[in-house]
Amino acid sequence: MQLEPLPYHVAVADRLEQAEPELWQWFRSDSFAESYKRETTKDLLRTGIRLDRNGANERRYRLAEAARDKLGLSEPVVLYQMQGTDDVPNAFLVFTPGEIVIGFRGRILELLDTDAELLDLIGHEISHYKLFVAADGRHHTADRLLSWLVQREGCPAELIETWRRHRLFSEIYCDVGGLLACGDRDATIRGLVKAIADFKDADAESYFKQAEQLMTLEPGATRGTTHPELHVRVLAVAWSETLPAAELHTRLEGLVCGPVELGGLDLLDQHRLADLSRAVLGRVLADEAMRSETTLAHARQMFPDYEPPATPKPLTRPALALSQSIVDYLAYLLLDLATVEGSGLKTTIAVAAAAADEMGFGARFREVARQELRGRRGLQAGLASRTA
Repeated sequence: MQLEPLPYHVAVADRLEQAEPELWQWFRSDSFAESYKRETTKDLLRTGIRLDRNGANERRYRLAEAARDKLGLSEPVVLYQMQGTDDVPNAFLVFTPGEIVIGFRGRILELLDTDAELLDLIGHEISHYKLFVAADGRHHTADRLLSWLVQREGCPAELIETWRRHRLFSEIYCDVGGLLACGDRDATIRGLVKAIADFKDADAESYFKQAEQLMTLEPGATRGTTHPELHVRVLAVAWSETLPAAELHTRLEGLVCGPVELGGLDLLDQHRLADLSRAVLGRVLADEAMRSETTLAHARQMFPDYEPPATPKPLTRPALALSQSIVDYLAYLLLDLATVEGSGLKTTIAVAAAAADEMGFGARFREVARQELRGRRGLQAGLASRTA
């Protein structure tokens, strides 16, 4: 199995470069890279203790270099123990191109007492480096740009959600990298449980069964902010060993993103929903019975550059997993288009109902129309087209 950036990483980098070209170029610039390296190095020297290659540290360096080699990298490795006795057991990468710098927090080196567990932990952190140098650093640019954007006052919700999902996918990517480094699924699971629960006697098989049980009871998307919940990470690691890449990515998408929710869109959802909205407009406004100056003006409130197609294009059921909130949004979009002119309700409602049928939510459209247009002439006749 090869460790490649996940489809979400690629899509987000592409979208950010297109949506924010000037910021994208700044975060890719040499000036930014030099400033970033200088500040991260100063902070590391202030708060960390560099581990020399002697005593117990010789084994740690040997394992780190083995993990590095397994992941196809060759840069020198430098290890640090961070100051502070109350830190949660953890490790992290300090990204400095040309050198793999890893810091350990708390008693993580005491908790992980086998070579395989330490290989997994270090492999996870080296995988962050591997992701950041992939594709000429595009994914590090995306990570830093998103981190900067979410700290700005008034940051749009879709950017915050993109940052969250990008972090979650990155952690899953690195968990798989840890597994590749150590070659032992049980060690990977034990290491995750030990680190997250600060629990030395973790049992891999027992927790794996617990994770599967929880997934049957609560199959929805993760609620994690910077890291997925433990059971999600454990299942993702297990699936990476057994599932084809396409199926694995589909399952991960469901775990991290869930159905598209109107109140929880990320940048990719927002773009896809805009495309879907344009398709709906094109389907109904290509019909002469629906197209007028009034309906076109209504469409251009959403998309100022909108021009209707010459001929209607039948809609299909969207590839997106649509939540009830998105279905309702589309139903009301169709209803607005059907009623904005204020006349010819029988015909316009029929066109809108047919479009809803094509997308698979005709019944919900009819329910909304009856609720909102109770008593309007022509309503029942317009809704008499086939039900979905």
